Amino acid sequence: MTYDYARDHEHELSAEYLYASDAEVLGIYDADDSLQVDVAVICPECSETLRLEATVDKVTSSGTELPLDEDYYD
Repeated sequence: MTYDYARDHEHELSAEYLYASDAEVLGIYDADDSLQVDVAVICPECSETLRLEATVDKVTSSGTELPLDEDYYD
């Protein structure tokens, strides 16, 4: 990767190129009166590890059982 590419690359992400199997939850915590979730993913452009910070806007019930079955990702 050239210096110019690294300097200009802003890691524009699209859900089309991100996969749950390539993500790792780093933390779940309270911040500014809301629930915050930090996730690590690989940038599909440059393969650099990125930290995503997301605020939880909505919570609903789920029929999902944990741990998730690995066949779900195949």
